[in-house]
Amino acid sequence: MEERVEIINPIGTLLTKNNNKWQYGDEFIAWLKYNSNKFQSDMDLCKYLGVYEDFVKRLCVKYNFQLEFNYKKNDPRFKALYQDYNWCYQKYIIEGLSHDEMAKESGAKKRVVEKWCTEKHRLTRGFRKINKELSEKQKDLIIGSMLGDGHIDNRETQPMFIESHAENQKDYLYFKYEILEDLCNMPPVRKDACYKEFNGKQYLCQSSYRLCTRICNCLLQYRNKSYTYLLNLINEFSFSIWMLDDGYRDKSNWELCVAEYTPSDVEFAINILKDKYGLDSRVKKDIRYLYFDAKSSRKIDNIILNNIPNDLDIIKYKLTENDNLSKVEKRIYVDHNNENILFTDFCNLYNLNYKSTWSKIFIDNKSIYEILDGIL
Repeated sequence: MEERVEIINPIGTLLTKNNNKWQYGDEFIAWLKYNSNKFQSDMDLCKYLGVYEDFVKRLCVKYNFQLEFNYKKNDPRFKALYQDYNWCYQKYIIEGLSHDEMAKESGAKKRVVEKWCTEKHRLTRGFRKINKELSEKQKDLIIGSMLGDGHIDNRETQPMFIESHAENQKDYLYFKYEILEDLCNMPPVRKDACYKEFNGKQYLCQSSYRLCTRICNCLLQYRNKSYTYLLNLINEFSFSIWMLDDGYRDKSNWELCVAEYTPSDVEFAINILKDKYGLDSRVKKDIRYLYFDAKSSRKIDNIILNNIPNDLDIIKYKLTENDNLSKVEKRIYVDHNNENILFTDFCNLYNLNYKSTWSKIFIDNKSIYEILDGIL
C-alpha cells in the first residue's frame, strides 16, 4: 500500500526544476494522488504548483492514474458519490445499506440516491437478491445456527434466515445480527411474553427477540440440507454456535439436544466430532440428547471460549458465571510424565478407580509411579 504523503507544498521538496526541466520521484506522484481532492479543478492544482496542465495530464497517462477533484456542484465535471457505480455497489450490495443510510453518508436526499441506484445503476432489490454473497464468517454462522435454532424460510421465493432467542440471550442474538447485518433490513425485533399451549397446558413464554434477513438467493445453498450435509462443513466457530444454541452445561458435562436428528445423523455427528476435535460422546437413555464425557466437555468449554466473545449473556449463563460448573481452581491435577494432568483424566487413562486411587495418593502418600508399578 502506498504511503500517504502529507506535505503542504511539494515545490522545492518533491518537485524541483533543473535546467528548465521538472525533477520528481514516486513521492511526488503519491502526493498528486492523495491531495488532488483538495482542489476544485486541474486548473487550480496546476496554478498552485506553477506548472502547465499538460504536465500533470502526461503524468497521469505515464503512471496510469486519475486525479479526483473537489469540483463545485455547479461545475459540469462535478460527480457526487451516488453517481459513482462502484460506491453505490459497495454500499447497497456489499454493505447492505438502505437508501436512507446512503443518503446520509453522501449528503444527498433519499429520492436522489434512490433514483441513481435503481434507474441509473440498475442496483435494485431484485439485483441484490440474486447477487448478494455471504462472507466466510456468515457461512459459518448460518451452518452452526442451522444445526441449532435457526432456519431458512421454506417458501420457494422467500429464502430468508430466521432465528429467535429469549430475552435473557439478547446479547447473543445481537452478536449474530452484527455478523449478518449487511443481510438485514433492521435489527432484531422484540416480541412480548405470551402464553402458549402444549399438550393441553398453558405455558408462559418469556419475551424474545427475532432476527430475520432479507430475501437472498445465497441462502439457498443451505436450505433443506440434511444435518449430515451441514456437519461436513462444520468448524470450531460453527460448532460453538451449535453448542450454545442447543447445548446444556451441568457441573461436569455438556449435553446436546438432537431431538430432530435421525439416528444416522446422530451417529455421523458422534464420529465427526471425535475425528475433528477428539470429543467422546454417546446417546443418553433419553435418545433426544447427546452426552459428552467430562474430558470432552472441558475441550468444548475451551473451543467456545476461544471462538465466541466471553462477555455475551449466554457465555456467562452457561460457562463463566455458571454456579453449577466445577471451578478450575477446585480441579485437582497430578504430575505425570512432567506434565500436569487432571486427576480424573489420570484415572481414566489407566482405568483406575477414582476413590481408591485418591486414597493411595493423597492419604497413603504413594507416588503415581508406585501406583502404576502395581498395575503395569
